[in-house]
Amino acid sequence: MPVLQDQSFEGASVLLAIEHSASAQLLADRLGRRDVQTERVQNGNDALDTIEDAPLDLMVAQTRLPGRTGLELLRQLPHLKPAIILLGREGNDEVIVRAFEFGAADYITRPFSPSVAVARILRFLTIPDALASAPSPN
Repeated sequence: MPVLQDQSFEGASVLLAIEHSASAQLLADRLGRRDVQTERVQNGNDALDTIEDAPLDLMVAQTRLPGRTGLELLRQLPHLKPAIILLGREGNDEVIVRAFEFGAADYITRPFSPSVAVARILRFLTIPDALASAPSPN
């Protein structure tokens, strides 16, 4: 399902497991404009605790987090509930390839364009809607 410029994502929840405050705030502000609820943690251990405590639609995790890295979170969440998008440095091909091998939904390189990053995040929030509105096989 395409993401429309004026589409609301009210009720969607995204965990931002990002140590860098400015990046996390920028994404939280932009996602908030689209009615996405965000929660922020600054380390991988807190990210894992948050996922266990509350259902989330998506997690954006920095590759280098204190506690558990983004790659470690991918390995520890085999069912990928929620889907995980990693955020990391450009030019680190080995980490990017490993992220996809471990099941990352996407990989956003830093520095990033806020509008492009948000568009890439929002497209994963539309997937459940597309499945729910699909015709029944009966």
